[in-house]
Amino acid sequence: MGDFNIIRFSSEKNKNNGAHAHSDKFNHIISYYELIDIHMNGGKYTWSNNQTPPTLERLDRALISKDWEDLFPMVTLHKLSRDISYHNSIILSTLADSTKKHISFRFELAWLRHQDFIPLVKEIWERQCFGLSALDRIQAKIKKVKQFLKGWDFNQRGAQKKAMQNLKDELLILEQLEEDNLLSIDQLQQKVHIIHTIMKMCEEEELYWFKRSHEKWLLEGDVNTEFFHRVANGRKRRK
Repeated sequence: MGDFNIIRFSSEKNKNNGAHAHSDKFNHIISYYELIDIHMNGGKYTWSNNQTPPTLERLDRALISKDWEDLFPMVTLHKLSRDISYHNSIILSTLADSTKKHISFRFELAWLRHQDFIPLVKEIWERQCFGLSALDRIQAKIKKVKQFLKGWDFNQRGAQKKAMQNLKDELLILEQLEEDNLLSIDQLQQKVHIIHTIMKMCEEEELYWFKRSHEKWLLEGDVNTEFFHRVANGRKRRK
């Protein structure tokens, strides 16, 4: 599964340049080993040169054996939007159950970028609080701020996740339109705006995993979300 950097048929390209010189060899390998090229939902192509007009090709796919299909008969392949890459991500689903994660409190670096964060913290901190001493009152205030931020972050992440998915759905629709016809000026501008917004949201997601990775030697500006995610998961396994 992934980028094979070759098309199988001329229909997997939006321009009439014919199949790749080695397409026949690629198809022969698939046939010889009796592999199954899983049908992809969500569009015909998975790569674009991001030019106007674009060249579109199907370079990414998932090949499975018959024995593997026997283990996962309901497997499906879906194309996601092409937001920060020349390639569309593809996701293979076996319809396996997922477990819910326990929500714990952590201070998130991305909060500092949110325009409502400082005013909200100030409002919670200035609320009247009772205690036997100044230290008791400070501890009570910290507890209240922590409780508030935990719920606020949960709602914010849920809303951001939904907004991200809506943007990707809209981007995927534009990409599907682009597969058949050139986009209008308004559609191209909307596509650029969506990609720019997704990039900003990805930066916040990167900070989220950077906090959990404890790898301080990497630059905050690098797009290392996947690396941070893997480091964080490795820490969980060791614990």
